[in-house]
Amino acid sequence: MEQPNQHRPMPSPPRPLAPTLLLLLIAAAPSCDRGEGTAGGGAPGAPSARSAALPQAGDPELPPGLKRPPPAASGSAAAAEPAAPLSAFPKAPDHAGAWFVVTSPAAGIYADASFESKQKIGWVRSGGKLAVAPSSASKKNCPPGWYEVVGGGFVCGKFGTTNLASPDVKFAIVAPKLEDVLPYTYARNAKHGTPLYHSVPSREQMLAYEPYLAEKKPPTELASDTKPDGAPAVVSGATRPTSLVVDGGAPLDPGLLDAGIEVEAPEKPWWQQENIKERLHEVKLEHLESDADDILAKRMVTGFFVAVDRTFRWNDRTWYKTTKGLVTPSERFWQTPGPKFHGIELVGETLTLPVAWGYGGRKEVATYLMEGADKPPKNSKSIERHTAIPLSGRALDIGKTHYLETREGSYLKALHVRVTEPGPPPAGLLPDERWIDVDLSSQTLVAFVGTRPVYATLISSGKESKIKEKDHRTPTGEFRIREKHVTTTMDGDGSAAGDLPYSIEDVPYVMYFQGAYALHGAFWHGNYGIQMSHGCVNLAPLDAKWLYFFSSPEARPGFHGAWARPEGTGTRVIVHE
Repeated sequence: MEQPNQHRPMPSPPRPLAPTLLLLLIAAAPSCDRGEGTAGGGAPGAPSARSAALPQAGDPELPPGLKRPPPAASGSAAAAEPAAPLSAFPKAPDHAGAWFVVTSPAAGIYADASFESKQKIGWVRSGGKLAVAPSSASKKNCPPGWYEVVGGGFVCGKFGTTNLASPDVKFAIVAPKLEDVLPYTYARNAKHGTPLYHSVPSREQMLAYEPYLAEKKPPTELASDTKPDGAPAVVSGATRPTSLVVDGGAPLDPGLLDAGIEVEAPEKPWWQQENIKERLHEVKLEHLESDADDILAKRMVTGFFVAVDRTFRWNDRTWYKTTKGLVTPSERFWQTPGPKFHGIELVGETLTLPVAWGYGGRKEVATYLMEGADKPPKNSKSIERHTAIPLSGRALDIGKTHYLETREGSYLKALHVRVTEPGPPPAGLLPDERWIDVDLSSQTLVAFVGTRPVYATLISSGKESKIKEKDHRTPTGEFRIREKHVTTTMDGDGSAAGDLPYSIEDVPYVMYFQGAYALHGAFWHGNYGIQMSHGCVNLAPLDAKWLYFFSSPEARPGFHGAWARPEGTGTRVIVHE
């Protein structure tokens, strides 16, 4: 997801590639929330021209340079030594010295002890923990002094502390859960107008900001003047502010009514209007903060997401504290679990591209057995949607139906699946260089090391339209990952009816490759294989996480984000039709 309408910045025949081994990712445990579309503007489920060009019979011929080398001799060093994982969480260093914990919302990490923007190599979020040298290295523009980070870089001491017993450390944001499907708990707002508060409101303030509570039994205040975590309940006196009026207007002055002067009542706030569903695209992000004050930060539109730092009880109500430091009533939300779908890691000799997946509204993909040229296909087993189906690379036509052969020997209809169809390697590719191929026509992604495919999965790219305001197609070309973040918030205004405002806190595993376009995890839909986004490349969270730790710039321990320095050294991303 990204700001809408900011984005506008090779076909080739399919080719089977070197064989590899299936390894399922295991989990411990937003862009672009759009309606369904069709890849490449074709009919739903229609195979691309490259799919139709698959060989009809015989073993496929590998292109030069992609043929598998002969297996290593039994007992040789190459055969005995296990390959290093291609994607793994960075491990914290074995460090007996000082640790620096960020207690500000964020702290930049620089190559030198200075705030020179071109030297910024990463950033650490509140709660992030870094191994540092025992004393500050310099005090240039940083009175508390710069700390040298183990592994490279410097952080200014004013953004945190080396005193792990400090109260500020206790109230820092919880660290992202990298071992889970999603790094945080996410909750989807269910009602227009849901408030995000700077601080926990009193009962009277709740009734003022949330008039719908008057229709229910008012919550009773707790006897204690402290929150469950021991911190004082910070509130300040505030009267109900003037509510946002989308089309303008002023508050009604009761004195005019007392004087018998007729006045026109102000329009209801946008979130209380009965026809707001048809006019929701008129509501802009700036409107959501129009009645903000010392207590209220903003209001939310239905479908907005927050990332939950912690949950607590106060004033007989359950609250979420978000990773942005705001609080909101939990009963206005429902939590969203992370989808379990993921692609396949290719690290052996038992699996080759192409690979197919069922997609769209079809829950299962039917397979067939061919018993002879003069006999119709015989029904075989069905395969659940989004299950990886290795293909042999052979195909045949029966009447007007194009069939693809699976490696098990059965067949499936080409129009029921998405098939990996990566383009040619980029120019100047180094033998072990990592790069990522994104095919918009097949809505698939393949990660490579040199010419060897190592990972394959489905994507959801930008939704295309002939209406300019709704056209969010993903740009094509060769790019490099400029920066990446474990999480970052994405939001934007609606631009036309049906194209609504959105806000998703802490979108997971974001890799920017061109302007505001990025590869990133999308947990708010499961329609992988269908165009869904505002231009970014949506991935299942587990796929985005795999690519995040596979790609460069390097994901370092404790870092919440990293920049490619020198510029232009991040992993190549090739996006093509």
